[in-house]
Amino acid sequence: MTHRNFHRASAPPADSAAHPRSMLADDAPAPPGDALAQAEIDAMLHAAHRRMAPALARIRRPLARAGVIDSPLGRLLVAEGPRGLLAVAFLDTPGADPTVAALRANCDVVADAEAAARIAREIDLLLAGDSAAVANHPVDLSLVESGFRRRALAHLRRVPAGAVVTYQGLAEAIGALSGQRAIGNAMAANPLPIYVPCHRVIRSDGAIGNYGGGVDRKLSLLRAEGFAIGRDRRLPAQTVLGHRRTRIFCRPGCAAARRALRARCMIFADAAHARGAGMRPCKLCRPA
Repeated sequence: MTHRNFHRASAPPADSAAHPRSMLADDAPAPPGDALAQAEIDAMLHAAHRRMAPALARIRRPLARAGVIDSPLGRLLVAEGPRGLLAVAFLDTPGADPTVAALRANCDVVADAEAAARIAREIDLLLAGDSAAVANHPVDLSLVESGFRRRALAHLRRVPAGAVVTYQGLAEAIGALSGQRAIGNAMAANPLPIYVPCHRVIRSDGAIGNYGGGVDRKLSLLRAEGFAIGRDRRLPAQTVLGHRRTRIFCRPGCAAARRALRARCMIFADAAHARGAGMRPCKLCRPA
């Protein structure tokens, strides 16, 4: 009796013999009737990632180190990101509001007085006639809304201090032959004035035109860069026309200058500024 009971109590359950590892769930084979195929699981994961992407992007937003500076051009908000300067805003103008909103929407903003002071020194140097620090400072155009505007601003950054281009010339340079008005809008929405020099864009008739920071600031910047602009707010007579491709500069009335494409031309404050940009004088009109 005892012997038989011992063997009956020690016998494994009937289903244990069929599935000897069923007590270890992690090791058990997937049941043949699995509810979801692998393709369906992949689709679910892809959809979940798509829904989470905006939230993850906000978590990974770049850091912007910002501050307010008092400059000869007024109070400015400046912000530096990991890839370069992100924003410069004249705080006493309506144009500051979109820039500040874009900065807050795209970056995590922290105060950094040291970064702001460094930018203030660069602007002081520019206004004193030394443009190198501003010209060499990396900029980040990620706050610019459209590809067209980014192309316009990137091209404009190649216009040196002591030179200007026209709205129409800048439009043609980026392939928008009838884009003069669009260029004007791009300049007005520029989040990086001074560093992306929209003050170096003028009207085709020689008048300096408008400026998001106000005409007086545009005058101050152009005069600091060598343009002897008078009360009429027009380019002075001593300006010369420089050709980007030939690297030759001419008097405005020269036949060679009249044939030149506007997209390839810059207007220099005078012959000295053209030479400083690496250009040589025309042999026909012999500019001073």
